[in-house]
Amino acid sequence: MDGRTLGYALAAGLATFLVVGVLVTELALSAIEFSLFVGLPVGAVAGLTVAAFVALGLADDATPGPRRAAFTLGVFGLVFLLVLAVELAILSRRLSISLPVAVLVAVGFALYAFVRATGPT
Repeated sequence: MDGRTLGYALAAGLATFLVVGVLVTELALSAIEFSLFVGLPVGAVAGLTVAAFVALGLADDATPGPRRAAFTLGVFGLVFLLVLAVELAILSRRLSISLPVAVLVAVGFALYAFVRATGPT
């Protein structure tokens, strides 16, 4: 595993943890008083699963299908974290605005990466 693969895996895992954790926490808010205690473990499991998939999908012996999906998830993670950091740190936006914008921009870049990814990446 090289540095690029590790970077993609970490970025995809962290982005998935944040998105799934916040989404589950918000969805469970009306039904469960301490919904954060549900959202954090679910987000952690989702993040670890995606990180492992990306790490294995970008391995040297991976077939083109999983490699393409892993590269797409890695691009999503990198773009999501970059856009979220810029919006929160530089533009000083609220999280309720920054998170959906970061997801939409990252999905756009991920779709572009998925369409453009041909052969070994």
